[in-house]
Amino acid sequence: MKKEKIITCIENASGTYELCRCYFEYDKNYFYYYILDFNAKLFLGIEEDDFLLDGFQIRRIADIKKIETKMDVCTLINRKQEILKNVKKPAVNLGSWQTVFESLERIGCVIIIQNDFKEEFSIGRIVRVKKKSLVFQEFDADGIWQEETEILYDTITSVTFKDRYSSTLQKYLKNQSGKQEKKK
Repeated sequence: MKKEKIITCIENASGTYELCRCYFEYDKNYFYYYILDFNAKLFLGIEEDDFLLDGFQIRRIADIKKIETKMDVCTLINRKQEILKNVKKPAVNLGSWQTVFESLERIGCVIIIQNDFKEEFSIGRIVRVKKKSLVFQEFDADGIWQEETEILYDTITSVTFKDRYSSTLQKYLKNQSGKQEKKK
């Protein structure tokens, strides 16, 4: 699918109840999004699955293989249920990955960073935003914070935040700040 058609579809759906079915280069499955914002390189959407919204995602437009709007009984029910009624678009600057992470740092929530091509997944917090990379601290499955790592922006395919998974895990972390506790 040509980039112009992809952008047109995103533009027409942005800020509406038109649900977009997105197919990405790295996945055989598709994802449903309500598009909240976009530019030529990135889009911000809220994922929909069976009448439920599950967090915000920012993805690269270049990774979209195909996109189409979906209009069926499910989308009509979502509209009648006013599923988007209480959704507030987060203040995220989509200018670049750097501005995205600067925005998310101000929001201050746990985020999930993925490189879908390599099936890599990191969940944690932003330590420092740099020009071409991000210093990130993730936690493991036991909620224990790990050493800081650097993630290059050009390896990132998606960022998820304020979803059920990361929001629930955040409540049970061993040390909420992510800073190493001093031993006495």
